[in-house]
Amino acid sequence: MLNRRLFFKSLILSLSFFSMGHAPWGQWQVYRMRHMLILSVIEDEKSYPFSKKIINSLEESLPEARARPARARGFRRVYNLLSTDQMPLVVLSKDVAISLLYGNGVFSDFSPVNMNLVYDFGDMLLLARPKMPDSHTWRITDALIRSGKFDAIINQTEIPVHNGSKIRFMNLPMPDEPKDDEELEDDPI
Repeated sequence: MLNRRLFFKSLILSLSFFSMGHAPWGQWQVYRMRHMLILSVIEDEKSYPFSKKIINSLEESLPEARARPARARGFRRVYNLLSTDQMPLVVLSKDVAISLLYGNGVFSDFSPVNMNLVYDFGDMLLLARPKMPDSHTWRITDALIRSGKFDAIINQTEIPVHNGSKIRFMNLPMPDEPKDDEELEDDPI
């Protein structure tokens, strides 16, 4: 009888400890769905300060996106987040972005990551994963143009321009929103 009570008390106590500890991944998913996160990396010194400039302009011209900076510790983390589609947007200096695209330079230990250009700022680039909906990149590009804080530079890299950004630069109307719920599930805007 005593052993049974002791067993049940220890079981209840251990279950309460397990229920207190939790992984925040569920909340991270919710946060990502409610905010447009723009990834930068500590090792690319210019990327984080520049991401904050982009976010400031997006807060003024596209407030419903609720843009926020997200900073990775190193290039390995950037590679992991982008190649697994956990982060759809990244701001990098031009040479680092090209290294990511081809899997050379600072990304020589990794396979190439397919990325599309959303906006060319000159020395810095805003890139998106190709599966990001055209309407989303159209809105981002439109907001950056309307902010008046950045020059609209014609793409001078070999990185392909995202279709939504291309449509906006051609002054065409915004593409239709994706209709499939699965496409919207992981999108930040």
